[in-house]
Amino acid sequence: MPTGQPLPDARNVLLQAGRRVLVAQGPGALNSRAVTASSGVAKGVLHRHFTDFDDYLGALVAEEARRIESIEPLVADSASAAVTDVLEQIFTPTMLGLASIVLSREGLRRRLRRDESPEVPLFAEATSVVADVLAAEREVGWIAEDADIPALALILVGSAHLLYVSAGEAQPAHDAIDRIVQWTLP
Repeated sequence: MPTGQPLPDARNVLLQAGRRVLVAQGPGALNSRAVTASSGVAKGVLHRHFTDFDDYLGALVAEEARRIESIEPLVADSASAAVTDVLEQIFTPTMLGLASIVLSREGLRRRLRRDESPEVPLFAEATSVVADVLAAEREVGWIAEDADIPALALILVGSAHLLYVSAGEAQPAHDAIDRIVQWTLP
C-alpha cells in the first residue's frame, strides 16, 4: 500500500494479516514485521492502532474468544455427536496457533485474564461452550443427571487439545475425536 494513502479499517486489516501469518507459517512466525508485511502497511501503522505487540495479540485472542463463544452445536442425534461437533468447531488452526502463543507468553496471559482468574484465555471460553452443550444434553436425558458438567467439559477440552496438538499439521480424524468424547461421557 502506498505511503500516504488512507487505510480504511486498518485495525481489521492488521488482524486479518495476523491470522493469515498464523495459519500459513505458525505461531513462531507471528511478529510485527510479518503482520505488516502481510498487510502491506508500514510497521508504524501497527503501533498507531495497538500500544505494543502484546496488545495486538490480545486483540487477536479476544476475536477468537468471541468466535468460540458464538459456536452453536449442530442438531445431533446423540450427546457425543453434539460435543464432537463443537470440539471440531473450536479447534481451528487459528485457535491452536493462538493457544500456543497464550500458553507460552505469561505476560500476555496475565493481561488477558479477567479479574485475576486462573483460567487460560481461549481454553476458558472453549470449556464454557462445551459445558453449555453438556448441560443441554443433560436436560434431554442424554447425560446422567448427577454428571459433573464443569469437570467433564474441562476433560473434553483438554483431551481434544492434546489430540489436535499431537496430530501436528494434520487434523485428527473425526472418529478419533468422537472416540474421546464417547469414552468421557457418562
